[in-house]
Amino acid sequence: MIFLRYETAPTEAVAIVDEVRAEFFPELVNVNMKVIYDLKARKSRGALVLGRIQKTNELTRLLTKEETINEEGYDFFLYLDKMVFTHVEKKDKVRIIRHQLRHIYVDPESVKNPYKLTVPDIRDFSVEMQLNKDDERWAERVMEVAMSLYETEKESNKPAFSMS
Repeated sequence: MIFLRYETAPTEAVAIVDEVRAEFFPELVNVNMKVIYDLKARKSRGALVLGRIQKTNELTRLLTKEETINEEGYDFFLYLDKMVFTHVEKKDKVRIIRHQLRHIYVDPESVKNPYKLTVPDIRDFSVEMQLNKDDERWAERVMEVAMSLYETEKESNKPAFSMS
């Protein structure tokens, strides 16, 4: 049996991504994005990764071109931690997605491919602080929930002690 690390996110998750894109990032309306659930905990610098975005290359665009409406393939893969995403409230799902979409930059002067990945700047952080003023520590809270969920899963998968 093969255990896969990823699965295609369901239409409910894609719908939330589309809502966030429409409300906060209208410039990304033409971006082809595949939403993927990551089935394993991923850590970076000791912290759990709640979501990440990856720009595709020519090979992944070729391999995915039949999945997209315009048959050009996906521009980006948006990975969401399935354990977290399926257990948090919608407002936190929106926050995770919104943070990831801030990494996409549209360069209208680029003829070849206007979509780039960038590091959000101070203006992005200011906007996020304002949007999250009702729960400034949301990421820490969600991270604690996530760690608890993974710990519970780990405990439930431990073999029972046996004297035989």
